[in-house]
Amino acid sequence: MKEVSEREKALEYMLESLIKMLGKSNQRVDDLNIRVLQLESFIRETAMQNGPREKSGRLTFMN
Repeated sequence: MKEVSEREKALEYMLESLIKMLGKSNQRVDDLNIRVLQLESFIRETAMQNGPREKSGRLTFMN
């Protein structure tokens, strides 16, 4: 049976660590995207409830 060298063990450990870090990073991006969508929805609902206003430098939201 071939013995695994220390270098190979270190490379395997680094690869596993990078995969875990990437997974956590992707989860954070997904969470942030959900929050942004919630905020956009809240802003649209608020704008619709307030109704149209006179031009006063207000932002216009488009879908």
